[in-house]
Amino acid sequence: MSPDTVPPAPTGPEPVNCLFCQGEFIPQPRQVYCSPRCKSAFHRRPPAEPQDHTCPAYQGTFTANPRIRQVYCSPACRHRAAKQRDDQRNEQRAARLGETPPTRPELPPPPKAVTRPGRQLSAERDPLEPTATRDCPHCRQPVTIVALLATPEAARPAMPAGPDVIPLRRTP
Repeated sequence: MSPDTVPPAPTGPEPVNCLFCQGEFIPQPRQVYCSPRCKSAFHRRPPAEPQDHTCPAYQGTFTANPRIRQVYCSPACRHRAAKQRDDQRNEQRAARLGETPPTRPELPPPPKAVTRPGRQLSAERDPLEPTATRDCPHCRQPVTIVALLATPEAARPAMPAGPDVIPLRRTP
């Protein structure tokens, strides 16, 4: 530096306005109120009047407190909007990479109802389908809950008969 230049004077924090009284003060780190009195008065304000908002998911109106950041009318609308955003993001990614967008698998047809004498209507089941299944909440495809199921024959094995087979028994 040359002797003709004057070093800049160190500057302190810039003054800000209090959120409650709008008075100007020099804040400490993370300070937004000028005093504890303003802070407690701000938190003791009367509740705001509900206002009408528009739900971006279905364009309907709902009432909410303006001090709360409520964007959607319900959690279901929020989840629906997130799913739409994810689908759009996947389509844009597939187009950018030159792939085909992911598609959801076709749902199987519902089972046919069968009437049996003396019984209520029941769905006809595939004999090879495991009995402990549920539908996936995302794609509605059957998901096996229990992978290994024992057949009745495996659950109750027959004892072989013969003179050389001695069954194991507890002795008293």
